[in-house]
Amino acid sequence: MTADVVPPSPEAARHQAERRRYWDAVARESPDHRGWSSYYHRRLRARYQYWVAPGQRVLEVGCGAGDLLAALEPSYGVGIDFSAAMLDRARQRHPHLHFIEADAHEFATDERFDVIVVSDLINDAWDVQAIFERLATVSTPRTRLIINTYSRLWEPLLALAGALGLARPVLHQNWLATADVRGLLALAGFEVVHHERDMLWPVQTPVIAAFVNKFL
Repeated sequence: MTADVVPPSPEAARHQAERRRYWDAVARESPDHRGWSSYYHRRLRARYQYWVAPGQRVLEVGCGAGDLLAALEPSYGVGIDFSAAMLDRARQRHPHLHFIEADAHEFATDERFDVIVVSDLINDAWDVQAIFERLATVSTPRTRLIINTYSRLWEPLLALAGALGLARPVLHQNWLATADVRGLLALAGFEVVHHERDMLWPVQTPVIAAFVNKFL
């Protein structure tokens, strides 16, 4: 394992420490309590299972408790996260997978993967370009990098849910546009081959959620 790591600036260090404390606190909550976001995570797992066939070498960066990685049934699965508390939960829930405590901006490994998953991470990152450049070092020309992010249109909904106590308040986000992500990926040597808008309504509501997400 090799690394070429530049010490973070004081601002970056504060940013990462704030988020590490946030996710450590989330990890100490009930493992099965997701509140209003349960529907979102179920649908997200289903979409990733559609995109990723079982039996591949899969890396998830920002893996949290490892549930999404496990749902993909990899032949070899590695999860990276900087929250020690989250990884403790991940190892208990999914002992057959491999978990590494590391910052997405700085991790290094000599391994290569068929699929790399980056789910709900880049909006929360300090330096998205640095993360994409890291991911290029664990990719082959046939590696598929799959990313999902929140839309800026969700910002009022997430803020309202936090104010009403229905969800944890979301920390300050980057809210990158699709064109921004495409440009950063190109700079890191990735080619975008597919993009879609999938989930307009992230809350489980009878009739409305199914209609909006399937037809609109």
